[in-house]
Amino acid sequence: MHVRSAARGKASLIVLLSGVALAVCIGLFCTFVPAVQAAPPPVKVIYGFDREYPPFSFEEAQGKPVGFDVDLIQAIMQDENVNLIMRPLSWDQVQVELSAGNIHVSSGMAKTKQRLLLYNFADKPSIPLQIKLFTKPAARVGNVTMLRGQTVSVEKGSYQQHVLEEFGGLNIKLHKSKVDALKALYNDEVIAYGGPVQTAYYYIDKLKLGSIAAVGTPLVVSDTYFVVNRDNPKVLEMVNRGMLRVIMSGEYDRIYRKWFVPTFYPEEYQTLYTAAKNAAINAYAPYSKYPVGAAVMTRSGRIITGCNVENALMREGHTALRTALLKALSEGEYEFRAVVSVAPDGSVLAPTAADRQFLFEFGRGTLCAVQPEKGKVEFKMVSELLPYPFDNRPDSYQY
Repeated sequence: MHVRSAARGKASLIVLLSGVALAVCIGLFCTFVPAVQAAPPPVKVIYGFDREYPPFSFEEAQGKPVGFDVDLIQAIMQDENVNLIMRPLSWDQVQVELSAGNIHVSSGMAKTKQRLLLYNFADKPSIPLQIKLFTKPAARVGNVTMLRGQTVSVEKGSYQQHVLEEFGGLNIKLHKSKVDALKALYNDEVIAYGGPVQTAYYYIDKLKLGSIAAVGTPLVVSDTYFVVNRDNPKVLEMVNRGMLRVIMSGEYDRIYRKWFVPTFYPEEYQTLYTAAKNAAINAYAPYSKYPVGAAVMTRSGRIITGCNVENALMREGHTALRTALLKALSEGEYEFRAVVSVAPDGSVLAPTAADRQFLFEFGRGTLCAVQPEKGKVEFKMVSELLPYPFDNRPDSYQY
């Protein structure tokens, strides 16, 4: 009996001491572990954009902001703690409001000496703006100088009007909008139209203006950037950080393809594949005995073929794709929708590293046929196959 009572007393003491120790530990934990801090409220960032600049920035039905620049700024700010507010404005208003600090960031701006004093430009350009001349198929030329003396439509008071005047020798017809200027070409009131490439193709497709296409080299190429009010360095840091992330992740190419790369249909691929396969018959391949054919589809709708041409000095040979591209360029075709190369066994060959660099010179959006596994063909933009091209061009240059 006494032994049992002593044991019970000892057990009670152990329980009591354990409770005291637990209380001390809890007290120490509460003392040294800081309370969870509430997340800071999101920073308000106002993005002002040109409401009439498709496909870069514009408004759909019920005022919804859409476009390449709109998608891009949303992707850039996705991982930032911001409340992104969209403000549609005229282009003149964008510049005034950005200078005044009423909006924090905008897009689609090329660098000038005056703008560099007024705004902070992002480190990386968002996209190059190209001004080109467009014609119908019957008036296609290989060199834009051949259009001097011809009637050319352009939007009155626009930057491209200034470009055409500087180019010289054109009989310029002014119109109140880009749409009216393009319709003048469609209705045969002029021989050519001058304007920004991506916007022209957007309207050509939307308004079903037939097979109008760009000709020759660009009159002007100028990189455009996101720009930030000079009093908002933190917003500039967000834009630079986000742009780098978007490019590295491949999201930039996804957005680019959505807005600027026309759908390539299965029946178009079959036609292109057949043309490439047939082109191999003319291959000059005495050393490898590996005849390859290639075909390119131009933006104007033409299919141009080539074959590999070997040489005893190996570096002097040409791949089938390079032959096809050089033929196209020599015939005044500078824009390519898709390319395919076919091996002797009928399989699809991806472009070589050198051919990828060569293709990139004429635009990141050219679709290249690749065969990741037997029987499966995919189309990748050349920029996806060459994520780090040699691209040492100036911010802007003109013809």
